[in-house]
Amino acid sequence: MEYGEQLVNASTAVKIIAAVVILVVVVAGTFAGLTFPRAVVDFSVSFPVGVDSEQKEFEVPFLHDKVQVEVIVTNGSSLWRAFIKNDAVAEFWSHSATQGEQQTYHSDWIPLQSGRYNFTFANLNSTTALDASIKVISKGSFW
Repeated sequence: MEYGEQLVNASTAVKIIAAVVILVVVVAGTFAGLTFPRAVVDFSVSFPVGVDSEQKEFEVPFLHDKVQVEVIVTNGSSLWRAFIKNDAVAEFWSHSATQGEQQTYHSDWIPLQSGRYNFTFANLNSTTALDASIKVISKGSFW
């Protein structure tokens, strides 16, 4: 093999290796971007004295498999309940708590397949008011 042919073969090998490395980085970056945590539900409630609830529909995106619920009580003190159901009314997760002013609750990561769900937040105490911010965050397995 001549010296010129060796340079061409080495140059081709370097190009192939560079193309494979770039492809791996692009695929990994795309997967990481698609599975990055994002808020699928984000709302505030202001319940006056009395039992009340609010429901939001949300979708767990493709390649996401977990959600986390965050409740921040900004004013008031009350017994509240939050739960996640699907359209067939199967309950996947629920939590009840009594929280006072300026308290935060974070659930563990809840396994949920991608799809449509309903999130409900309710004030269960008829004698107190409650103001809160609620988020449901979804993420994929990469994170």
